[in-house]
Amino acid sequence: MVANNIHTQLNHAEIIHLQHNLYLLKFDDNYEIELEDAIEIDQAFIKITNNQPFCVVVDARNKYSSVSNDARNFFANDPEILPIRKKIALVVNNMPTRMIANFFVKFNRPKTPTKVFNDYSKAIDWLNEE
Repeated sequence: MVANNIHTQLNHAEIIHLQHNLYLLKFDDNYEIELEDAIEIDQAFIKITNNQPFCVVVDARNKYSSVSNDARNFFANDPEILPIRKKIALVVNNMPTRMIANFFVKFNRPKTPTKVFNDYSKAIDWLNEE
């Protein structure tokens, strides 16, 4: 993990601090996120947020990656991050990624409030709502 105050580069993803408690997560393109990637991502969030509440927008626009079942289950249920992750917004603009995002919401049932968006600014607005 390579980090500064604004940007954290992980093996197959990056986290960018946007504002107070809001972070942007981007995955590498054409890659399947595995359980070890999911663990790395959640541990990075815990570290960079100092275990403080945060929201995350996952920008999956123009990405053709996938997420393994183990990774989806981990993201949905990781007990270490659930107390501090307040909302997840998934921004998509292609059918394969939309199917993965909808599958995550409907079947993995994340314990964190999660919505799928076409529009990045609407996702940010939702995350900023109390």
